[in-house]
Formats: sequence, structure tokens, C-alpha cells
Amino acid sequence: MVDAADHSKIEASKTELHGLLSKPQLEGIPVLVLGNKKDLPGALDEKQLIDEMYVNL
Repeated sequence: MVDAADHSKIEASKTELHGLLSKPQLEGIPVLVLGNKKDLPGALDEKQLIDEMYVNL
């Protein structure tokens, strides 16, 4: 789960996600990324969150 309204923590979330995805034991396992607090002003929308996290669909 990613706090879509806290831009200062997006980089740490991205690093953690990509660290997990690089583990061989997780290869082929689906991962769900949820954007939380999207109702707050300035929160990233779905496309922005995908772009910021470098998530390929």
C-alpha cells in the first residue's frame, strides 16, 4: 500500500517494491499495489502513481 498523498515517501516505496520484485522466489507471483489517501488534495491519481512507481502493467 502506497500513501498517494505523501510525495516524500514515494521514492522509498518504489525502492522497496522493486527490491521485492527482484527476488527470484517472488518471480511470477502477482503483486497488488494500492494507492491510499487518494481523496486528499495533491494525492497522485492512478496514472501518476503508476508512472512514479515505474510499474509496468
